[in-house]
Amino acid sequence: MAAEITDERIAAAAQRLHSGDWFFSPRQLYYAVCADVETPPVRIASGEVGLGLVLILIGIITANRTVIFVMGGIGLILVLLGVVTHLRERHPLPPTRLLAVSFAEFEERLRSGAHEYPGLIVASPPMATPGLQEPRLVICDRAETVAVLTANRGRLASAQVLLRGDDPANLQGTRVVVLHDCDPAGCTLAADLRDRGAQVVDAGINPGELTGKRSQILEGAPARLPRDLRAHLDTEQTDWLRSGKRLELATEPPEQLVMRVNVALDPAQSST
Repeated sequence: MAAEITDERIAAAAQRLHSGDWFFSPRQLYYAVCADVETPPVRIASGEVGLGLVLILIGIITANRTVIFVMGGIGLILVLLGVVTHLRERHPLPPTRLLAVSFAEFEERLRSGAHEYPGLIVASPPMATPGLQEPRLVICDRAETVAVLTANRGRLASAQVLLRGDDPANLQGTRVVVLHDCDPAGCTLAADLRDRGAQVVDAGINPGELTGKRSQILEGAPARLPRDLRAHLDTEQTDWLRSGKRLELATEPPEQLVMRVNVALDPAQSST
């Protein structure tokens, strides 16, 4: 169960995303708020198990039947609870983190509210200008990803940021960084551009990156892949994409998106 989404929680998440003068999208704000209201599982500390054992020992030492019964009973309950909790903790948490509301509901709340959140991007990204203006390209699968990168251009390495479909017709030999969601359409972007002769660096999210992580994954009906990806992703990853699961880039804050691009353009930044 998640806590209630309030204006105060939205404002706090927006302030955190904007910290350092970063600009963010409504979808990034949505995921940040859902993460904030997620209720963590309750755990019993191992110290309580120790307390239970101490109470049992106190009851034994006093040699009083009533004290032994009361203290020992309480101590035994604490020990049993601790053992049960320990066994439950050995089972990993599910990889999918629950979302409090849908993005459509959250977006409607933003539209109907009178609050303004510094750093929130409300305008559409600028239209792509014809011609190749930079020797390096960043091609995104979502317009809002283009908008986030454009709004934070001062933190971005020199490159032209474009939406899929707005890229030049001839990409032969062009260095291209792709940034995409972890879904069938997004994961085909790198493969499509490689087929066109581009020198692709995939900075998007692929299923293999999610192993061992708890993420805000969306789940739907089984999906078909737009094309054969066996030359680009292994069977485990393509099976994940077919399962109907998907993870959006907007689950990451703006600085992480910019870092993905900058590291792809200049791998030396990965160590800084």
